[in-house]
Amino acid sequence: MCSEQNAEVRLDEPRAVPLARWKARREGINLSLLKGSGPRGIILPRDLEHAKMTQEAGEGASKEQRIYASTLARKLAEKKSIPLEKVKGTGTRGRVVMDDVIKTLEEKTPPVEDKKIPVRGKGLFGQTLPMTQMRKVIARKMAQSAFTAPHIYFVTEVDMNELLLFKDKVQGDFEKEFQVRISINDFVIKATALTIRDFPLLNAMMKGEEIYVMPEINIGLAVAMEEGLIVPAIPHADELGLDEIAKIRANLVERARGGKLKMEEIERGTFTISSLAQYDITFFTAILNPPQSGILSIGKTREFKEETGMKKIASFGLSVDHRVINGAVAATFLQSLKKRLENPSFTFMQLRR
Repeated sequence: MCSEQNAEVRLDEPRAVPLARWKARREGINLSLLKGSGPRGIILPRDLEHAKMTQEAGEGASKEQRIYASTLARKLAEKKSIPLEKVKGTGTRGRVVMDDVIKTLEEKTPPVEDKKIPVRGKGLFGQTLPMTQMRKVIARKMAQSAFTAPHIYFVTEVDMNELLLFKDKVQGDFEKEFQVRISINDFVIKATALTIRDFPLLNAMMKGEEIYVMPEINIGLAVAMEEGLIVPAIPHADELGLDEIAKIRANLVERARGGKLKMEEIERGTFTISSLAQYDITFFTAILNPPQSGILSIGKTREFKEETGMKKIASFGLSVDHRVINGAVAATFLQSLKKRLENPSFTFMQLRR
């Protein structure tokens, strides 16, 4: 026996299971605008949920108007009155995720004048210190990195003798010709970029459940300030000559310390180098700079007396996102970088490359 309700269903109406039809009536969704995912195109409840999320429901909705976003991103955008069409999605297939809304919110918020907060001195004990805008951003990104990306660490010892001798040998002529003083960091930046060419996964990031290998090799160099690290990046570091790297690096570091960097210069990095060689720190592990999947840490160069003379050794550490990079790839990358740095005459045979 069929009910009167079922008997009144018109034959030309879209085919849908009863629960989907009931939800559509309750929420005012036009079933004729939906494409069913069930057997022979029957509309299921999940099709209504998909329609709500992507804003497909409603007469006249066009493909261009559909906005893919996570539930949390939508709620935050609604709460902060941010139109989702103004948010650039970085998730899978351009999906808007929560971090995209947060980034848009930060860009909309006018910068606040940060008060200089002392980080040393006896007067700090027992005090509650407000976080500056920079510290808040650093804290959020580091928490995201620590709790999202499973880190795995590798360490190797690099013989720095040949690289230091090579630097001293070319320093005078280099400075005279290019009007810039070259540093060990410039050699490391170039060698790292060249090594990434052979190991593209070190230049990758997670996008949803997919791995995206970024097309440009932009090496970020962590600049230490009292409030924390800021990481401006040298663009196309694998394609630049050492003179270009040295000039860009010097300019970025100077402007970083003066608070004059552009957001683009901070966000374009695809891999980070963090060096504490100027301190009495022989080794440290570094937290990834999200959304990057690799960061190289460099400790102080130590001297050891041997029969053949003094040997200079530095510890190089590599932290990687284990979701993207497995142990064998990371170990081989670090081994290849070590070889390049220990054979500078061959690696930097052409100062412009």
